[in-house]
Amino acid sequence: MSPSHESFEMAETRKRRMTVSVANEAGHVNSDMTVNLISPGSPADSTAAETHSPSNAHSTGAETPPLSSAPITPLSATTAVANPAQLPEESALIRLGRDPIAWALLLGIICFSGPGLAFVNNCGSMVRAMSHGTTLTEEQIGQYKDKIVATQSFFSFFSRLVVGYLSDLWRTKLRLPRSGLLVIAGLLMIHAQNTAARVSRLEDMYPLAVLIGTSMGSAFTLAPTITAETWGAENFGLCWGIITLGPAIGGHICNLIFGSSWDQGLYNIISRLGKDAPQDRMQCTNECFIPAFRTTAKIAYFSVFFFTVVLCLPRATAFWKRQRQE
Repeated sequence: MSPSHESFEMAETRKRRMTVSVANEAGHVNSDMTVNLISPGSPADSTAAETHSPSNAHSTGAETPPLSSAPITPLSATTAVANPAQLPEESALIRLGRDPIAWALLLGIICFSGPGLAFVNNCGSMVRAMSHGTTLTEEQIGQYKDKIVATQSFFSFFSRLVVGYLSDLWRTKLRLPRSGLLVIAGLLMIHAQNTAARVSRLEDMYPLAVLIGTSMGSAFTLAPTITAETWGAENFGLCWGIITLGPAIGGHICNLIFGSSWDQGLYNIISRLGKDAPQDRMQCTNECFIPAFRTTAKIAYFSVFFFTVVLCLPRATAFWKRQRQE
């Protein structure tokens, strides 16, 4: 066999077919790529044949490493960028914790709902205290309790429908932020707490129930909508779930205040009448809960402050950014 024919066959054996598997993110598409390492008939044929011939390999003691057949992973498959619209819950939680508006809304809900729940949870005790010294029977006192609770529940329900519709007009027609209505609801709660601190008759409980029901129904219509508009509907479940911790925290705090005031008022009555006084006279009156509502009224003032922060902080931040750009 002639040397030229042998070199031609050796060059032919040097042809390699390398398959590159390209990972496509839309659907894994395989593309075959054929690479001719040495073209036949080129001037480098004889040189390549001599260099990679078996005799030369044995003489030098080195072996030609085979080409790797492992698939090559494209760079785009290993450096995928997360879609901002599909952020994990941990990221949303971190962003919520770093947002001062979230803290202002949470603290506002705590200071708002606590005083309202103090009335809702203890209106029965208030009715009984106000009925002391009257001729009402136990059945009539029970009916009064039911009417007060029903009044508060009805106006809470009705205000949710009305305020929900008005907030849409407020936002779409007037182009005003819904948090402005949240501030108004906080002012209404302050008025309700001051009214509770001045209750002296059973008949005063009805306007108090109207004020409490209207203010709480309004706030709990506006707050979830503000949450969805501020942090997005895709994160609403997590964000609103954290915000709704506010009523639980505020309710426990204000119920403790009411209970402490009730115990202190009863202690003062017993001390004034003496331990030998008739048992029917040792009953709480409005002096047992009025100090509690004076305290919760002050807490309600803080709710208006935090709701004002929710209203003003985004606009102040946007104004400051525009000033910096200019």
